[in-house]
Amino acid sequence: MFIEVGKEVFETEDESVINIRQKLFPEEEKMPLAKYFYNYPLHAPTPVEMQIINQLNPMNPEDAILPENFMDLLKPYGYDKIELGYCMFPDGSGYVATYRVRPPHISGEMERWYRNWRNLKSKSMVPGHGNLRYKIWNYADHFDHYYVNWQDGSDGIHTTESLDLGGGDRMYDTIRHQFDLKDFGLTDEKMKELKDAGCQLTGKGSYETFDEPGTHLCLSYSRPCPLGGIETRSREWIGWRPVNGKLVRDPSTKCSEEYLKKVVIHTLVEWEHLYTFLPDLYAEYHDQPADAD
Repeated sequence: MFIEVGKEVFETEDESVINIRQKLFPEEEKMPLAKYFYNYPLHAPTPVEMQIINQLNPMNPEDAILPENFMDLLKPYGYDKIELGYCMFPDGSGYVATYRVRPPHISGEMERWYRNWRNLKSKSMVPGHGNLRYKIWNYADHFDHYYVNWQDGSDGIHTTESLDLGGGDRMYDTIRHQFDLKDFGLTDEKMKELKDAGCQLTGKGSYETFDEPGTHLCLSYSRPCPLGGIETRSREWIGWRPVNGKLVRDPSTKCSEEYLKKVVIHTLVEWEHLYTFLPDLYAEYHDQPADAD
């Protein structure tokens, strides 16, 4: 998205805080929701996560799930050799692996509610000024988020964001589309095995298209974490897309190790930040009208 979004740097003594954020528009400043933008600092990934990213990555492509085997991600138990990382494949496409745990005090209902609510616009939002419900999730990068058909995700979900935590990269317009995993071998028996183990999945995968050539194949699912909470295992195959039940390489997709690293860090930052404010946000807004400011 080729727009100019104002940024501001604020002072903090906490070196883990990301201290650059977008400037809100005047109507957003007046919304009660704005306190979630200002009062909940966005933090960098933990030192352990950054050690993994910096010292164990780029990972060996042999430890990645190959695009043609993307369904191998779905298993009731066990892990891959690398659950957090990235790499380039020899053909120029890319791979991203991320892992997160939703803590026990965050309910599945809270997260499901936010996933829907962030796509709806409140009554005082101005077209072209983005979506404050999405901006609070990552004040450095997030700008807009909505259902393409304004009702649900069946026709795609539109996102406008950057990935560099306010570093100056342009914002990208993205549409996430769904596809049926049954077209790629997900059987009723496999689905039952996963469900019986407590796994949470819809039977759908997704892929992203952009305001420039390129596509990303995406797959994730959740399951009980042995140490408590719910873990989510997510993967992206940059430069691939599903077409009529077949996986197709999209060579027009730009990809680099620098880009893949940004995706990993951005993903960690946004999800860990969501859990800092979601209980308060849910308590205040979940029973208010859908267009509440």
